[in-house]
Amino acid sequence: MNVVKLFTLKHPAGLLALSLAVGAGATTLAAATVQMAPPTLVPGKITMSTFYAGARERIEGTAPSGSGIMVVIRGDQRDEFFNRKGRIGIIWLNTDRIHIKHAPSVFLSFSSADASALLDRAALDEHQLDETAILDQMRCHCRCKCSLTDPAKQTGAEDAEPEPAYKKLLHADILFLKLHEGSYAVKPRSVSLTDAGSSGTHYALEFQWPLKAPPGDYRVEVYACREHKVIARSTSTLQLVEVGFPASLEKLASRYPWAYGAGAVLAAMLAGFGTDALVRIRRKRAEQAQESAGRG
Repeated sequence: MNVVKLFTLKHPAGLLALSLAVGAGATTLAAATVQMAPPTLVPGKITMSTFYAGARERIEGTAPSGSGIMVVIRGDQRDEFFNRKGRIGIIWLNTDRIHIKHAPSVFLSFSSADASALLDRAALDEHQLDETAILDQMRCHCRCKCSLTDPAKQTGAEDAEPEPAYKKLLHADILFLKLHEGSYAVKPRSVSLTDAGSSGTHYALEFQWPLKAPPGDYRVEVYACREHKVIARSTSTLQLVEVGFPASLEKLASRYPWAYGAGAVLAAMLAGFGTDALVRIRRKRAEQAQESAGRG
């Protein structure tokens, strides 16, 4: 949250000078970063049906001439909970419960060159464009006692702040997990640039959408960079929606969790009994075939 302190100047001339200073600052800021045309997303909506196995996504558009490009896709910030395992003797057990706040559910960063070659550290942190910036804003708590089902009891007020060394270890583990499952990715030199003449520079990017990304709206941000600064930017929204049986199953799980749990247990029991019955039938047939062969 940005806190702005307001001061009232009693002298009219002083008040006028303050207004002019604020106006000049706003004009300078507006001139520093301009809005580009929104990128084109193909497809603009990804549907998750019964046999969903990911999707190919293409993003393209036009930026000012001579600029490098960074494309960042990020999901909403959601509280996440993890069990950290530790080895006690020869047994692996849950040793801690971790509560993560202020981290995007998905973070994909693509660029036409290395991020450090396009922007300085201040710009990367300001716009949250790399792993370091994401980890800096992430809040990590240990010995979590929050409720997994009641959002009102997920404030983290009773959580403990980890020691610096432990916090660094948790950040490394969480980043490794996110990168391994594909919900986080940083891919430099993955955006192609071509000269579009008087229109500027045409950029294009094609990638595989992460399979484990949850349904929702994802913000697509494009940054035009020059001399280690952001000179222009644009945004768009990519939708990921569930349809068909997965959507019905999701509604059942959210609206009637007990019925969903009971149904899952019943389905597992039926599958177990069915497999056992099938094995017995095949074994009995094999025994009958052997007896018939022996009599022959």
